[in-house]
Amino acid sequence: MFSNSVRDNQLDTFVRKYRRAIVNSHLEYLMLSYLEGERLCGYDIISILHDRFHVLLSPGQVYPVINYLVVHGLVIRQKAQRRVCLELTSSGHSLLKAWRQELASIQVQLNNRTVVAAH
Repeated sequence: MFSNSVRDNQLDTFVRKYRRAIVNSHLEYLMLSYLEGERLCGYDIISILHDRFHVLLSPGQVYPVINYLVVHGLVIRQKAQRRVCLELTSSGHSLLKAWRQELASIQVQLNNRTVVAAH
């Protein structure tokens, strides 16, 4: 069997891998959430995700998602001096609200499942 330190190290590796997968799979949601409060550029989003989740995404991962959000009218680009900033549109606000409701519903189901499984 593994020693406790090996198991702890493995657990930490699994948790980091899971956190990265969650950030990647929720990237659109996270971007819209951060853009809700302020205008940001792509680099700002990469920095925020790294600071808050300790996940460093490459520009090659982030900018295609930004382009997707722009093409679908959820975000607009605005030139601000030498930077191109992103701003949430009304459609982006509406989608973010719907996603938050869906996420809350999923959380309720997860919590109910946990309660049922504990009995």
